[in-house]
Amino acid sequence: MLCCPMHMAMMLPMGMGAAVAAPPPSEPPPSFIDGTAPKATEWASRGDEHTKDLFDVAEPGCWVVLRGATVWPMTGDEGLPNHDILVRDGVIRAVQPTGAALPEGARVIEAQGQHVIPGLADNHCHPPLMHISGNWAGMFGPQVKAEDLQLPYDLLMFLFLSGGITRIQAMAGSAEDLALRDSIRQGRLRGPAMRVASPVIDGYPLVWGSAISYGIGTPEGGRTAARRLQELGFDFAKPYTRLGLEAYDLLMDECKALGIEVTGHIPAAVSVEHALRKGQRGVAHVFEYFYNDSESERRNLDMMARRARLSAELGVTVQSTLTVSMMFEYDIGQRPDAFKAAGVFDPVLRHLMRPAGPIVQMFSGNPQFVAQGTDCLLHSINMMKALKAEGVRIVPGTDMGNCNGTGPHTIHDELEWFVKDVGMTPLEALRCATVNSAAHHGESSVSGTLETGKRSDLVLLNADPSRDIGATRQIAGVMLGNAYLHRAAMDRGVERAKAIFARMPVPAAA
Repeated sequence: MLCCPMHMAMMLPMGMGAAVAAPPPSEPPPSFIDGTAPKATEWASRGDEHTKDLFDVAEPGCWVVLRGATVWPMTGDEGLPNHDILVRDGVIRAVQPTGAALPEGARVIEAQGQHVIPGLADNHCHPPLMHISGNWAGMFGPQVKAEDLQLPYDLLMFLFLSGGITRIQAMAGSAEDLALRDSIRQGRLRGPAMRVASPVIDGYPLVWGSAISYGIGTPEGGRTAARRLQELGFDFAKPYTRLGLEAYDLLMDECKALGIEVTGHIPAAVSVEHALRKGQRGVAHVFEYFYNDSESERRNLDMMARRARLSAELGVTVQSTLTVSMMFEYDIGQRPDAFKAAGVFDPVLRHLMRPAGPIVQMFSGNPQFVAQGTDCLLHSINMMKALKAEGVRIVPGTDMGNCNGTGPHTIHDELEWFVKDVGMTPLEALRCATVNSAAHHGESSVSGTLETGKRSDLVLLNADPSRDIGATRQIAGVMLGNAYLHRAAMDRGVERAKAIFARMPVPAAA
């Protein structure tokens, strides 16, 4: 099973970079292998030298007021026209009608005619960090190093913020991701609130190689994986496609005993129903509900409805990743115009995804991939409709690196699909990216809505998102705690990132 381009680069012949090879076929696989890099690079502990000057930061104790906007608290279906949001020390202290008294000395950001929503979330992404860039480097020549292809982490996180994303979930974790998460939490740089999955917990032969995987060769290896990820501080376990049934069951048992959340793939050896009943409460792609089924089964709407009902009964959260459902169709040639290279900043991604590139050639030339990718977006949308009908908690995710701000293949595409194809109202779609996402991250008490006492992670829009979900692309400003990004500062930061991308030794995509 192949997913996003970030994963794909890990298995291409010129970019394997796996730290531990799979055992020879004649030998039994080891019970457990962790071939991931044990330590983060110094890139993950760098500060904010590329972005510090872009943020307007309020001093401790200073009041900041967003004045005169229409506020969308996300607690109901109504907006609050002509309201002020009063913030101090990164927390919303009041939401009140414009004209009410303001604290003395408050810094005022005029927001008349604008709309304020909570920050958005991408619940399935793969930030391209140094361990990923190291795998790509070999594609572009023996002299190319990882750092030649690496955007500084503060600029990488800034690009998420420039798209209104204040919360992310990195779905193939490593020491590098953990160190970046901690750097954000400790204030060395500013970026979205970040949760990090374990490395993919897979059986043999490994789908992606051990550089981003835990290899499980015996059932007991499942238990070992759970203990290992807890020891290292990952936020949840991510089972993967080739994990065997017994190993999966022991992984689930140990995660339950240790209080570890499980959000990931549903292995081919494990039925959807078994996985959900065993306690997997997070599904990493909506297509997991049908990916391992036959063509006739994946067109069975009654089957989708049954699985959606079970998900509702058990309190499952599902990541949408419709972006990658569409990319499957692009890769097999069904949707040749789907990849919008012109709007993608990252030249490595453009190179990988070009029509003559290795990903498209690999997919389109493999009958199994063609069968699995055919109509993947259509089936994913049908499954989303079934989940929505049963009230299952849906959260948006792209399965991409998301270095495009508000451009193509970002969370904004997911939200537009929610409205135009799944049948959600714009506010329902926004709740998936705000309220549902905060709940999925265990942070409902501090974020996800615009209320007194919540964290002041806010997005200012130039258009009404309740009328047109496309308004989420029209960003006027972003507040992250006690720091504010004006539109002009966002534009400057994007240009800095583009300039570094332009210097990378990557051939122009053909």
